[in-house]
Amino acid sequence: MVHFTTVLGVASVLVPSIWAHPHGSSLVERDLAKTALLDNFDALDAEADRKPPVVQGTATKWATGKYPQNCYDKAREAISDSDARPKCELRDLEIYDVTYEDCSGRDPWIVCRCSNAELSLQETIDGMGTLPPGARSNVLHIITMNGFGGGGGYSDGNSIFCGGHPSNTWFSHESMHCNDRDGFAFSNGDIWNQAIAADTCVPDSYANNNPTEDFAQVGTYLNYDINGHTIDYTGKDASCMSHQLDAARTYLGDRLDKGTQCFNAPGSDGTVNGKRDGKRGVVEQDPEEGFAELLPHTPYTFPF
Repeated sequence: MVHFTTVLGVASVLVPSIWAHPHGSSLVERDLAKTALLDNFDALDAEADRKPPVVQGTATKWATGKYPQNCYDKAREAISDSDARPKCELRDLEIYDVTYEDCSGRDPWIVCRCSNAELSLQETIDGMGTLPPGARSNVLHIITMNGFGGGGGYSDGNSIFCGGHPSNTWFSHESMHCNDRDGFAFSNGDIWNQAIAADTCVPDSYANNNPTEDFAQVGTYLNYDINGHTIDYTGKDASCMSHQLDAARTYLGDRLDKGTQCFNAPGSDGTVNGKRDGKRGVVEQDPEEGFAELLPHTPYTFPF
């Protein structure tokens, strides 16, 4: 259950495979052409005890009229090329600081949510609460909007964005993109690509898109296997991707372990999660004024 408080000043983001290629990255775009161990990750979320346990989060709403710049900009994007309305009217944009009981020493995460988003605030906080502290720490903002009959998700390497209602594994998948730091360097590097070459399969069909999506799926598989229920219920032998599992586990290290420490992660764009300083812009505007100018529609590159 989320607990709410209100502050007067600034207290300082279906179908089974919904993820988009990360924006602002230099991906190695190639079909991996591997056998898919699973069609998708539906089985991982099919039973409650298969999911990593949820860590309780507490939400504190920001004062009206104050918005992180990237939340503000996402809200003022046009819904589509043919619909010039903003994705979220400014008066409907809600900003929250979120803390978790396993991360008392860390600055809050920032959740930006449009009031008409299909994904509730509770679901958003709980979804991030299934991530172990280290992996969760590398996510700066979570921004959720309405999908307007469709939707999709992506990460820019610092924050995660969603329009519509994804499955629970989405939180882990996009968070793994944020752990693939510095332009998704690990998934584009030799260690990861050699691991792929040494294996005969990838976790699911979506992982075949490219090495970066494969890394995010392998990281999600590990999170569920380590922190949820051992994935022994699919009837499939995961040894066909053992090199990927080993490489991802080594790279992520204790970021995959419950009970480890949280930390304040600097973003590659100069922002610092939760910090109330000049490194991260905060827009101050009367929400009833609306947007003076909209930004062009930015489609989700893998819609659902």
